[in-house]
Amino acid sequence: MTSTLVSAQLTEYAAELFAPLDTEMQALSLASIAFGMPANWEISADVGKLFQVLCKAVGARRVLEFGTLAGHSALWFARALPEDGQVVSIELNPEYAEFARKQLSKTAAGGKVDVRVGAAGDMLESLEQEVRERQRPFDVVFLDADKARYPEFLDWSVRVLRPGGLLLADNVLQSGSWNGQGLLESNADDPRIIAIREFNRRLAAHPAFTATIIPMRAGIAAAIFRP
Repeated sequence: MTSTLVSAQLTEYAAELFAPLDTEMQALSLASIAFGMPANWEISADVGKLFQVLCKAVGARRVLEFGTLAGHSALWFARALPEDGQVVSIELNPEYAEFARKQLSKTAAGGKVDVRVGAAGDMLESLEQEVRERQRPFDVVFLDADKARYPEFLDWSVRVLRPGGLLLADNVLQSGSWNGQGLLESNADDPRIIAIREFNRRLAAHPAFTATIIPMRAGIAAAIFRP
């Protein structure tokens, strides 16, 4: 099977047309660089716009995100939600979490974002309990932290997503943090690569998800939950 790759020039054309950088996102990016956050780890504008389209398509009102960093993806999600919508964003680094809260408070949609501090894996039980007690499952779950636990997060997501909800996952094809190893290298031993391979395999075969990988940025897995 052959495929025609879209050129970088055409990709840039599409991004500039459909996802031009605005002043809020530019200010957030500049502030994160000045703060010393890792460069190029944030969600790009074209991926952010994709997330907005998907959120609108499933009628999302509540989004759960693992991995806040500066708050770029949280802001993209928040902009796609109705006025009473909410993004619960989990960040391991308390300094990053405080930075995101401060910067998001300066934006029009940032008030919809609830940034919580903790390791993604440590928050699963309390988040699930919150969903049960409030009887308010999430419409979207976005995985972008602790890649070595992606298979566990996949199993867990079915307990907090509503039927018709959306599971998203970043870095399912590549990552700059994999110690120079690639997803398709047979001798790769980075535990994150092993976990991502397992996540991709299981998501593709999962009977409760209709899923695909969108080859944007570092690879975005997108799956509709249909139990």
